[in-house]
Amino acid sequence: MATIRAAVSRYRWAMAVAFCLAVFMSGQAEAQGADETKILLLQSKPKAYAVIEAASKSENPRARLAALEAAQHAPDIAFALARNGLSDENPAVRFAALVTVGKLKINKLADAAMDLMRDDNESVRAAALFAAKRCGKDVDLSPLAGMLATGSAGARANAAMLIGQLGDKQAIDMLRDMAAAPMTRVSPAERTWVRLQYAEAMIRLDPDDAQVLGTIRASVYSNLDDVRILAIQILGEVGDQSVQGGLAHIIKRDNPIQVKIAAAQSLVRMGDKPAAKVILKAAGYDEQQLRKDLKSYLTNAGAAGPEAQAIRDLLADDKARARAAAEVRAQAAIGLGYVKSKAAAERLSALLNDPDPIVRIAAASSILRASR
Repeated sequence: MATIRAAVSRYRWAMAVAFCLAVFMSGQAEAQGADETKILLLQSKPKAYAVIEAASKSENPRARLAALEAAQHAPDIAFALARNGLSDENPAVRFAALVTVGKLKINKLADAAMDLMRDDNESVRAAALFAAKRCGKDVDLSPLAGMLATGSAGARANAAMLIGQLGDKQAIDMLRDMAAAPMTRVSPAERTWVRLQYAEAMIRLDPDDAQVLGTIRASVYSNLDDVRILAIQILGEVGDQSVQGGLAHIIKRDNPIQVKIAAAQSLVRMGDKPAAKVILKAAGYDEQQLRKDLKSYLTNAGAAGPEAQAIRDLLADDKARARAAAEVRAQAAIGLGYVKSKAAAERLSALLNDPDPIVRIAAASSILRASR
């Protein structure tokens, strides 16, 4: 009996040693992988900077806007890009420049931001107030609050976003009241979008607000894909672990690829590493896959109605198909910035050479964010 006990004891000791060795080796492998990922990202940074600076001079205003958003992860070049953006002819670009000034607190541009409080565009005026306040200027924020009630749908959504970024918890009650108020001049779809933007602002100010979290969770199952995507992204940002099962189900079901990418991104941000496979695959999304998905949708949904006709028009338009497929790759590129793996870093580096400029900017933005 003593011999048996001794043998068992030796076996247990050997297993314990083997387990500890396996854990040690696993830890070493993870550390080595993390080092390789970091090196790849650092090697890609010069090209990422070049992509963003080139995009800031593009004739395409959307590329200039995306470059300014990416510059928020590159403070060393943000000043020059934001300064030029403040005088851009396109209001969306001026808006992005002001948000960049505010987020990075570029105090040298505070006076220039204040000059834009008289801009013709209401969203630009809202962003000017935000930038000036963040840069320490004594400004009256009541016009920003007023936009929540009287502005266009876009201005209301932008004002809510900016109020959430300012971080003043006293604004929660105002946002809650505005979210409940009727919006008579706003379409039902826009109304749903704006109210979700109000909810996002409120959850930024109070991440533990159960009522607001419930609103955002419900929006995950909206019949509007844009609303679903934003709701999923918000839940990923706040780390709402209670929805992990639902997000995993979204990936498995027959949902639009953009919704699946959003769900995978949020899961990755919550620590679900296997979800990264969805994003990695989507980073290679092309027109052939788009055509396949569109035809499948037509087969399942039927050939009638305006949506079906829009899909048939898209199938017949080469340029529109290329843009639509690129939108998916750009979304995947943003998601890859949250995936800490060598494969993700390699794919991001490859996407810097994508034929579509918006994809290149998205990849550059993720590289700069992930390598900071």
